[in-house]
Amino acid sequence: MDPAKTGALIRALRKERNMTQKDLAERLHITDRAVSKWERGLCGPDISLLEPLAEALGISILELIQGERSSRAEEPNQVEAHTRQVLDYSQNQLAHKLRSARKRYLCLLAACLLGAGLLLWRSGVLFVIDKKPSPDGQASVTVYRKAFDLGGFSDFSLKDAASLRVTGRDGAKTYITYGDCQYRGLWWAPDSSKYVVALQYDDGPYLALSWLDAHRESNLNAYLSMGVEMTELRKGRYVNGTGFPEIQYQFLQWGLDSASMLIYYAFEDSGGALHDGYFWYNCESGAVDAILELN
Repeated sequence: MDPAKTGALIRALRKERNMTQKDLAERLHITDRAVSKWERGLCGPDISLLEPLAEALGISILELIQGERSSRAEEPNQVEAHTRQVLDYSQNQLAHKLRSARKRYLCLLAACLLGAGLLLWRSGVLFVIDKKPSPDGQASVTVYRKAFDLGGFSDFSLKDAASLRVTGRDGAKTYITYGDCQYRGLWWAPDSSKYVVALQYDDGPYLALSWLDAHRESNLNAYLSMGVEMTELRKGRYVNGTGFPEIQYQFLQWGLDSASMLIYYAFEDSGGALHDGYFWYNCESGAVDAILELN
């Protein structure tokens, strides 16, 4: 089909029958804009409209596709050729519809993927690295690898950081960002009243003790150091040129009383010898007990 020839034929036959574009459109149950596009040669009629359009204009489907009136009977070979034209037109129309449908599908799929990606980004699901419910199931801590932006993740230039979303027993949420560090673990006390989170900064490990009901967080490293001040770990024979050696701590587990913690320690004495072992620390009384040195 030549859209220009077919369009000119449609316009001429429509005018012969004293029909407006709107009249023809109403008869075919389409818009007059579609008729206007045909007559201007911008596109051809849909294959489903060929028969009713040819009938409305008083011509055959072949004449409509060819864009001209036929004044004589056709030979068998001409009929075959024209039939092939109709089939080719049908195939082209079908291919066009498939391409259009495929484009619409791909556009819809891309829009859905983009929308889903935005929702996942803003919800933080893409950045979750751990989720720790409390033993009683009434609270939880979700750990992310990105810094929060006003309590969420709406900014697309978020920095890498360890961040926590703490959901309390009443459903209230608290957002905490610790900055550029690596998350190492989180442990709830058996009674679900507090938890310890372990982080690794460039200058060493860091332990934070959070009291859920009191909405309070403590630097556990500092409290551990105060707790061992008067123990054999701080005796004079370990003092170096700058004073007491720096002790590295690692949290291992809670005691059943939800106050005691089993802590691993390690440090070098003034002679460069490594000392490490374990002790129990009571976070409520500050007492250090049962120090065991491995070497």
